[in-house]
Amino acid sequence: MSAWLSIVLAGAAVSPATPVEPNTWFNSKDNPKTAMRVAERGHVTYTIDVAADGTPLRCTPDEKSDLDHDVCALVMKRARFLPAKDDQGRAVAGTYEAVASFLMPGKQRSRPDRSKLAVAVNSLPEGVTGPAFARVAFLVDGTGTVSQCTPLAAERRRFQQTVPALGPAACESLTRDYHPSPVTDATGAAVASVQSATVRFEFR
Repeated sequence: MSAWLSIVLAGAAVSPATPVEPNTWFNSKDNPKTAMRVAERGHVTYTIDVAADGTPLRCTPDEKSDLDHDVCALVMKRARFLPAKDDQGRAVAGTYEAVASFLMPGKQRSRPDRSKLAVAVNSLPEGVTGPAFARVAFLVDGTGTVSQCTPLAAERRRFQQTVPALGPAACESLTRDYHPSPVTDATGAAVASVQSATVRFEFR
C-alpha cells in the first residue's frame, strides 16, 4: 500500500451540515419557467452558508446571472439543515454545496467538477482508475485555518468515481494546500465552521 494511504488523522471526527429533504427545495412543478431555464443551461451550482442552529444564512451561486440568483432565492425559501458539528460535538456554522439540474430530452451535459483541489499521484488503489475523487469534511476557524479533517463516506454518483480509501490522502493535501474563506454569521463576523470539499486525484 502506498505510504500516503497510511496517514493517521488526529482528533475526533467533524460532521458537515446535513440538508433536510433537499429534493424538495426546488422543483419544476413549483417553478416551471425557472426550471426550464436551468434545463436549457444544464446546471446551476451554489453554496449555502448555514448557521450553528441549522438556519440557512445566505446562498452564493457560482455564476452571477439572474438565473443563478433566482435559483438561490427559491432555494433559500425551503432550505433546512441539521447543524454541523465540530470535533467536540458542538454545533457550529457550516457550508453546503449543491447543484440544481433538470434534464431535457436529447440534451446531455456533464456535471460540473467542483473539486477544491487536484492532486497528482503516481498510483491509485488497486482497481481504481483516474480521475478518482474523495470527499472530506474539515474544521475552519475564523482566520481560514483548516484542521480536524475527516474523510466522508462515498456517495452514489454515476458521474464521479468516489474512493473512500483516498480520504486520508485528500485530508493531508487539503490541510496543507487549501485555503478556504471562513463563514461569516448574520452580523458579518467570521466564525468557526465545518466545510466539506471534493479532492480530485489524477495520474502524473
